[in-house]
Amino acid sequence: MRKPERRLGLALQRGLRGRCAACGKGRLLRSYLTPNAECSECGEDLSRYQAADFAPYIVTFLVGLVFTPLALVLTANGASDFTLPIVLLAAVVSAVLLLPPIKGAALALLWAVNETN
Repeated sequence: MRKPERRLGLALQRGLRGRCAACGKGRLLRSYLTPNAECSECGEDLSRYQAADFAPYIVTFLVGLVFTPLALVLTANGASDFTLPIVLLAAVVSAVLLLPPIKGAALALLWAVNETN
């Protein structure tokens, strides 16, 4: 069986969509953040790739980059009392929604560069 070509851009796109970095068909995560040990479609061994805390670091950076200046501007301009809690809630919801795609992209990155434990 021929080994799949490990193209970084394609692997990252597949990982962001939650698909196997090798074939793009199988699911990468079996639950919210738990990776599958192998692809159900192509049989690629995915258990070798561990992203650990990389995804939460990236999500924290992105959410902080967007919502920190927004919160500072809104509080400096005397926004209503409900504005800051709404912004903070939006930040939390964004983080929760971004975690699985970023985790998939992190696993796909490790697959593309063939990095193992």
